[in-house]
Amino acid sequence: MGRPLKKDVYGTKVTRSFTGSQAGILVQGYFGGSLASDYQIVKQRGKSTYVVLKTSTDEFTEAESIPGTITGTNLKVGKLVETTPDANGEIRILGSTTGQTPGTIAIAKLTKRLARDFSGNKYKWYLDNDSSADVLVLIPV
Repeated sequence: MGRPLKKDVYGTKVTRSFTGSQAGILVQGYFGGSLASDYQIVKQRGKSTYVVLKTSTDEFTEAESIPGTITGTNLKVGKLVETTPDANGEIRILGSTTGQTPGTIAIAKLTKRLARDFSGNKYKWYLDNDSSADVLVLIPV
């Protein structure tokens, strides 16, 4: 897997714990029988597996660290999929080549410098905020 994802190439933190419209990389997730689009990445566990937290039920404070083991009732482990998540434990990260939200390109693998879609295309990426939400901006390599 390499090093766990924490910041983009410009040093912008991309995991949970932001204020206002800055939420890091937002993720669609299917857990407990329902789909929601307000999950945030807490940490990366593998090349396509992430621990996520639903924004609306965030039980942790800004200064509080997330436990090393998954003990929080709202922490979920999800695996990246290409289409809209429809089975328990599926998540989807969408990126945009135009910088607009919502993104349209499903991400299969994300490292600090490169993103790869499910067709094998590679992109450099960074996190940008368009004043309404954070956007995963993709630049074809």
